Amino acid sequence: MLARTLKCMDDEALLERARRGDRDAFAAIVTRHQDELYTMALRILGTPADAADVVQETFLRAYVRIPVLRGQTIRAWLFRVAINCSHDVQRRSIRRPADPLEDAEGNIVELPDPDLGPEATALARERVAAVREALLTLHPDFRAVVVLRDVNELSYEEMSAALRVPIGTVKSRLNRARSMLAKALRGTAAAPGFAEENA
Repeated sequence: MLARTLKCMDDEALLERARRGDRDAFAAIVTRHQDELYTMALRILGTPADAADVVQETFLRAYVRIPVLRGQTIRAWLFRVAINCSHDVQRRSIRRPADPLEDAEGNIVELPDPDLGPEATALARERVAAVREALLTLHPDFRAVVVLRDVNELSYEEMSAALRVPIGTVKSRLNRARSMLAKALRGTAAAPGFAEENA
């Protein structure tokens, strides 16, 4: 019953309860936002372990800052912290090839559509791999805007708050990033679908 009640509350109400020491309320905030933060960090960093570390660090910082967080902006604030943590991981790591987004146990395998045949499934996997590779070649600022908008579906206002830049800068970076991605994807399996979606 309490879990259902917490799930229906908005972030502001959950934060108010968390400020009063309700750990279940903070856990509800974590549950609500952890998947989208993980997805964003994974797309920026390229490795599941680093993405998980970023999410953990983001919520640790949020827990410490509960007294000053505001519910209306918590989503953007969490994304901003996760982006900063992702940049910290990138700065700390030695330039090395990114691990595949699927681990050896297959925990993050993108399952093919069962309605597709083997040829279409193989082509879909090639497209996903090409987009991942192209995304990882972008400068972190450009990668972040693409991931926030196209993967996490943040609004321009949320992106502006998360990145701490004006909305015009967000739109400009997104346009430039999509152009760079389109150029990087020319001649790959992803080129036709990407060009149609981002024309």
